[in-house]
Amino acid sequence: MRVSVRPRRGPAAALAVTVVALATTILFTPTSAAQDTTAQDTAAQDTPAQDSTTQDSTANVPLSFAEMGLGGSVALTGQRGRASVTLPVPDGTSPVALRSTLEVPAGIERGWLDVTHDDRFVGRVDLGGGVPTVPVVVPLTGVPVIGRSVSLDLSTTIVPTMGSCLNSRDSSTVRLQDPVVDYAGAPTSPTTVADFLPPVLRTVTLVLPDEPTADQATAALTLAAAVVDRYGSQPVRTVVRRTSDRIGAPADGPFDRTVVVAPGADAEISLEASSDPAAPPALIVSGDGPALLDQVALVGGEAAELAVADRVVAGPLTVPPVLTADSMTLGDMGLGPQTQRGSGEVTVTIPVDQTRLGRAGSTMRVHVLGTYTPLSTGVAGNIHVTVGDRDLDVRAADGSGVVDTWVDVPAESVERVTPVDVTLRTTGNGDACSTGGALTLTIDSGTTVTTSGGTPDTQGFASVPQSLMPTVDVALAQQTFANTARAITVLTGLQRLSARPLIPTVVPFDDVALSAEPAVVVAPDGLSAFGPAAEEVRLPLGTTGTTVLTLQGGADGARDTEGVQAVSDTRVTVDSTAPFASLQVLRQNDRTLVVATSTAAAQLDEMLAWLTDDARRWDGLRGDVLFGTASREPVSLSSVRDAVAPSAVASGSTAPAAVWSILVIGAVALVVGLVAAALVYVRSHGRPDDGPSSTDGP
Repeated sequence: MRVSVRPRRGPAAALAVTVVALATTILFTPTSAAQDTTAQDTAAQDTPAQDSTTQDSTANVPLSFAEMGLGGSVALTGQRGRASVTLPVPDGTSPVALRSTLEVPAGIERGWLDVTHDDRFVGRVDLGGGVPTVPVVVPLTGVPVIGRSVSLDLSTTIVPTMGSCLNSRDSSTVRLQDPVVDYAGAPTSPTTVADFLPPVLRTVTLVLPDEPTADQATAALTLAAAVVDRYGSQPVRTVVRRTSDRIGAPADGPFDRTVVVAPGADAEISLEASSDPAAPPALIVSGDGPALLDQVALVGGEAAELAVADRVVAGPLTVPPVLTADSMTLGDMGLGPQTQRGSGEVTVTIPVDQTRLGRAGSTMRVHVLGTYTPLSTGVAGNIHVTVGDRDLDVRAADGSGVVDTWVDVPAESVERVTPVDVTLRTTGNGDACSTGGALTLTIDSGTTVTTSGGTPDTQGFASVPQSLMPTVDVALAQQTFANTARAITVLTGLQRLSARPLIPTVVPFDDVALSAEPAVVVAPDGLSAFGPAAEEVRLPLGTTGTTVLTLQGGADGARDTEGVQAVSDTRVTVDSTAPFASLQVLRQNDRTLVVATSTAAAQLDEMLAWLTDDARRWDGLRGDVLFGTASREPVSLSSVRDAVAPSAVASGSTAPAAVWSILVIGAVALVVGLVAAALVYVRSHGRPDDGPSSTDGP
């Protein structure tokens, strides 16, 4: 059967697809990502997630909100708090109960939590009085499942004790901590390509040829990014395995999937039954050259829902270019109107995510549009627009109930995701708690965000992945399985920070060195492996041989005749043969490079494994260098200091005002296991000079 699929967006965004029973269900859903990825040597890759293979598929299946990508808690703020959640429902199961613990603020005389579905009452939990925590069990049996999901509306009503006021966010927030949903039944295995991916995914295993080609590596990178993008904040673990190691590997559990990238003259996507009848089948994506990439390019297309067979073939696919924009509305970014209700003080947070804009910027303007409950006579109030502790706009609230203001976000406050808070705060009308009654604040989807200025040279990790959009080249020192696996680790780590999919292509390093396109570079043995072309790239942290580390732009403490502090490179000689590894972000040719390199491949693998052990570590990277050595936790370094905002030098730490800090770890004596560290603080108001480059980096 041949099916011709026509796009909905008209000629300007034509999507020409010809299929013989079509494609996959890896859907591109813009969302910020938070995934754990493993792409180390084979021994580490063969260790499955423990909870993936021990799940009892015959009993009730408990799934936490965290592993379903719904976060670790749900906050309901105000005397009448509201929240909505959509629960994924694995095929073959149905939800039977919602379990959690309610945290109740002090000063509550009584209250209750109501759970409804489409205005149908599901259950109620009394909050009690004076009790800080309340166990919650809400039966969900019989709630309709629509499109592999169930939507629930949660609402709280709280009544304060005499003399207590609930007019702030903290004093009026009831929170569901660590919610869990119990599902009855056993998850069923997919029988068609369209149903291959489950609503909840714990582990995806990518199986690659022992020596993948550039096209096969590109296909694997694209598939990995697509899976991470589709599952968003679900903590999906990605494992990469060689074809030769597939025999004897543990069978997938009900929430695990295996995708095999296989060579072959016949391009197709098919299901391959597992040797374990209880395990789900693997997805085989085969083909050579452009035909293989055509199969992968079908991922996320409208035709995916038509793939109701166990074998499908995609023809040549024409994909419209991904365009970036200087200005976008919240509606364009998929955020829609944002509404909060409460009393006394109500805040709506606009999460301005540069990855939704598809570009990086150093300056930002926001045209804030919205409505609020008009204030009655005798009630005064203000509308505050803030970023962090900085007020961007303050104006009196009045009876019009309209928010319409422009704000400029200072460059030092612009981050990958910049939370812009709009707060309606009232002074009351003489009542005891000065709440001024119930308040509603809505920020319209027409609110517009405009960015400009490009990527600042000093932003480092804060500039990615938005500065790698819309497409990113990937260069490998050698075209090997191990380097492909390392590139997958780096790319999926960056993808989980993005609300839009990254689009990778494996290219020769010579193309990257002289290109103006952003790139990810993997060189476990140093950039010298790339030959003379490596001289075009000067890393923030470089090495000379194996014992001298050079951090760009250090201040040597000397001053010129006018009293200006001189800026030079900081060099540390390490009397040790201990291996070093780094992940670095730099600007070159007005584009961003992300470089993973080391003096020993095993040390780079160890550092990348550390990054993926905790989903928060990618988002916590600061400065422009992540530096790791044996037996020590990696640290973040800053080779440059923004003249306006100092950089943090270690994960979770902040440099003091007007101080540029550098932390260098070294001197590891492997024989006696003695680890020493040197802490070097260099004060500077300048920027790095353009001194000679070093050959390669750790």
